[in-house]
Amino acid sequence: MTTADPRLPRPATILDVARVAGVSRQTVTRSLNGLPDVSAATRERVVQAARDLNYRPNRAAQGLVKGRQVTVGLVLDDLRNPYYPEVASEFSRAATARGWGVLLCDLGHDASVARESLASLVPRVDVLVSLMPLGDLREQVAGVPTVEVDTDPDGGAQGVIEIETRTAVRSALDHLRAAGRSRVAMIDSGVDGSGRALAYRDYLAEHGLAWSPASEVRVEQTHADGVRAVAELLRAYPDADALLAFNDVLAIGALKGLARLGVVVPDDVAVVGMDGLDLGSLVTPELTTLSIDKAELARVAVGVVADMLAGAEPPRRRVARTLLLRESA
Repeated sequence: MTTADPRLPRPATILDVARVAGVSRQTVTRSLNGLPDVSAATRERVVQAARDLNYRPNRAAQGLVKGRQVTVGLVLDDLRNPYYPEVASEFSRAATARGWGVLLCDLGHDASVARESLASLVPRVDVLVSLMPLGDLREQVAGVPTVEVDTDPDGGAQGVIEIETRTAVRSALDHLRAAGRSRVAMIDSGVDGSGRALAYRDYLAEHGLAWSPASEVRVEQTHADGVRAVAELLRAYPDADALLAFNDVLAIGALKGLARLGVVVPDDVAVVGMDGLDLGSLVTPELTTLSIDKAELARVAVGVVADMLAGAEPPRRRVARTLLLRESA
């Protein structure tokens, strides 16, 4: 009898079963789906290995063998944030081109509702793509192949698509410093300082630029919070000559807040967002931003899903941000 390796991550993959049983991945697929050209002894060995490893054949593997359409669950944080509809639209196009169906799951901000939403979604999909780190919600999707976007690559996720931040933040600050800006403030989001804020602080320290707790404010990711945050920042840090925002929604809120205060952008304060939303080209002045190519992100995500459906080890991928210069900086 085979013995499960306690070092294996859970859930076990089809490659784990193949390794323990001493057969190919294709033989595992054929054995577990009752297909011909597999000896009784081999089939028994594969089935026993799957039991010992607590391997649960997912809907995706069965669907590929039986010709059923693959269904992807796309999980996002809040459809009111225009970043998520933009990415979801590109992902839906890329998935449809492969003949896949997509089910959307908007988790919102209520933890109990989020758990119920995921619990309802999991039985109906072959694989999950989350446009946000799942964190404590990962236990809700155990047993389903899962890809997380914009998450810590060492944070315990299966498939990971990292959206590069540190180099991008440095490129924005390089641009601001070259333009003579020396007192850069930041609107951050989250309970603790984000990776974007840490990159910002490190850059300022490295180049001898001013920083103090007053030069940062942390708020929720809404337009209204951007308006409020910039007023709070300028009260505490009135000499700020540039502003870096956690995302474009906050940056656009900051543009409105600065206009209300009679601050001219970019003459008095330059503003840089992060995301590259289409909305940034519709405001005045148009928003300079660290842009993500949403179509590329969707193509990468679909490629990762395809690899996982084919039984590959959960991959790690990276998507870059690019400094998109417009009028605000």
